[in-house]
Amino acid sequence: MSPPARLHRRTVLEGAGALGVATLAGRPVAAQSENPEPSIPADPADLETFVDGLMAAHLEAHDVAGATVSVVGGGETLLAKGYGYADVASEIPVSAEETLFRIGSVSKLFGWTGVMQGVERGDLDLGTDVNAYLEDVTVPEAYDEPITLEHLGTHTPGFEDRYRGTFVEEREELRPLGEVLADEQPARVRPPGELAAYSNYGAALAGHIVASQYGESFEEYVRENLFAPLGMERSTFEQPVPDDLSEDLSGGYRYEDGSFREGGFEYVGLPPAGSMSATATDMARFMLAHLEGGEFDGGRVLESGTVEEMHRRRFAHDERVNGICYGFYELDRNGERIIGHGGDTELFHSGLLVLPDRDLGLFVSYNSPGGVRAREELIEAFVDRYVGEPDPPSEPAGAPTRTEMLAGSYRAIRMPYTTYEKAGALTATLDVRVEDDALVTEGPGAGIDRWIEVEPLVFEREDGKDTLVFREEDGDITHLFFGSVPATAFERLEWYETTVPQTAAIGLSLLVLLTAVVGWSGAGFWRRYRRGAPGSERPRIARWTAGLASTLCLGFVLGLGVLVLTDPIRLITGTPTALIALLVLPVLAAIATLGTAAFCVLAWRDGYWGLLGRLHYTLVTLACLVFLAVLRYWNLLGFNL
Repeated sequence: MSPPARLHRRTVLEGAGALGVATLAGRPVAAQSENPEPSIPADPADLETFVDGLMAAHLEAHDVAGATVSVVGGGETLLAKGYGYADVASEIPVSAEETLFRIGSVSKLFGWTGVMQGVERGDLDLGTDVNAYLEDVTVPEAYDEPITLEHLGTHTPGFEDRYRGTFVEEREELRPLGEVLADEQPARVRPPGELAAYSNYGAALAGHIVASQYGESFEEYVRENLFAPLGMERSTFEQPVPDDLSEDLSGGYRYEDGSFREGGFEYVGLPPAGSMSATATDMARFMLAHLEGGEFDGGRVLESGTVEEMHRRRFAHDERVNGICYGFYELDRNGERIIGHGGDTELFHSGLLVLPDRDLGLFVSYNSPGGVRAREELIEAFVDRYVGEPDPPSEPAGAPTRTEMLAGSYRAIRMPYTTYEKAGALTATLDVRVEDDALVTEGPGAGIDRWIEVEPLVFEREDGKDTLVFREEDGDITHLFFGSVPATAFERLEWYETTVPQTAAIGLSLLVLLTAVVGWSGAGFWRRYRRGAPGSERPRIARWTAGLASTLCLGFVLGLGVLVLTDPIRLITGTPTALIALLVLPVLAAIATLGTAAFCVLAWRDGYWGLLGRLHYTLVTLACLVFLAVLRYWNLLGFNL
């Protein structure tokens, strides 16, 4: 499931970040539009025609095999319809009533609703240390402040991100939730409540707490306390889905070489974070419950006051951008209250949003990677039609103020900090610059956007559909926040942390090391061919030592490249034995580099070789040191598993 690094599995149940639904989140609540308020879809036929047209265009344009949609309003389902195919080979069409889709991180809303049920019953308290509710998992003490359910529900516990364990490749690799939470616990890297960083682990921990409180598995708890009261008979968190539902589960499809190819079932190692499968009509029931004060068709899951508590803003990085409710995040635009959640696996892409003041909700799910773009376009068109398009900001009088303070590179704090997985964020930087009196942002997967300054350190995207705010601390710009990404912050990087210096350091170092391996090896073979004298002992050992360090560094890069190309999924779902073996090489290289540095000193003291030879040896020594420093920054020097 960024923009954090675009890893396989959609950056591991992305849920928030560079999601399609994020394109909605433009102006904060305080902003108002002069557009007349459109009416809600009163005519189901008109709504169906509108959605039909969009889906037909989007499925073809974005190579999507099938999709399912439901729209609710006024206490009833206004539209529930399937599009395209659930099974391409057998030409089985999608049915909104029958076909189950994997909904990714939209699943989290059920766990958060379960937590609020526990609060309502008096069994859970949002302000209590989570360790008070845990027996098989212990969250370590840090920062003199405990993590609470309030922090988990607003993605502010201060955990680093962790890819490993979120997905697994095979059914046999699934483990009890408590065991996974204990074994794959991310480090605490910042004080709780300070900044939001979307956390699959935090959501899974909350789901485990509520289920454990009642002595059940998470799957059992949701089935009895949410699915049953709402009549959601075609929904499940089980993996794979039960036999009575399996025939109606949509396949997930990649479009390759002009045809759709079915992928395998995607197993989620942290079920509360995203293992749910559901029909569009079942999701309509869930939306209606949240819109109708916690009750649908006689089944109540929450009291109306609890629903209001769950839907209110509970955290925001800045009052001028959207924030986070309990589990839901804000997507407000044009003064309209909108809350929702996105969900992404590698193959399925979903979105849910509700407009409480209009009593309106939308759910959509796609079974192909093209659903990322299709979802963006559907939801944006839906909101434009039933909320209204935003007013673009006025053109600025001049260039943004304090330009030199704002320009630079930023990185989402939703990333691993202490494990080798940190390397996945190598190219995941967001660049900020000023062009032609406008602020410009550019990042991988995010494209290029232009921003107009509307007040100091506050910008609106030129189409009026997003807000950007910079944080200043002690005279320095430290973070930036997007209205479209309320569940993560972006921290400013030092120059040496940015992509260009890092990749340049790696590339130049490897080039120098290659000259040592190839050049010295060639020179040695040439001397043997000419039957020349082998040379004095110390200079020969010095070159062997530097050559060994160089070879180990080059071998590590080559091996890592092969591993990434041949088994990228395994790097996310677990720790391959091959990676552990590879991590031995930098450790040995570091030892050899120490010897190389010592010989470098001796070379200059004792006059090994000529001047050019000593300069080259020094350059090789520096290349080893720089390369190892880069590896250390990315947690690849040592066994940071």
